[in-house]
Amino acid sequence: MQINMPSKWRITANIDEDMLRKLEIWAEQENRSISSLAATILREAIRSHDSGVYLHSPKFPDAYKGKKEKLD
Repeated sequence: MQINMPSKWRITANIDEDMLRKLEIWAEQENRSISSLAATILREAIRSHDSGVYLHSPKFPDAYKGKKEKLD
């Protein structure tokens, strides 16, 4: 028996008000929904990861430095 998997999945992310406001502005600038923008951001992050640029590596812009950084 073969199980048909959906072609798209829905996920939930917990973000603060400031991040939501910034995503709303960004999405509006690109004339898209926040969901579409988030999917694009995730797709690009996966593409970077697959090419060897990891979120926590020196190659990644604004690499994690062991401290909480503000989104400006």
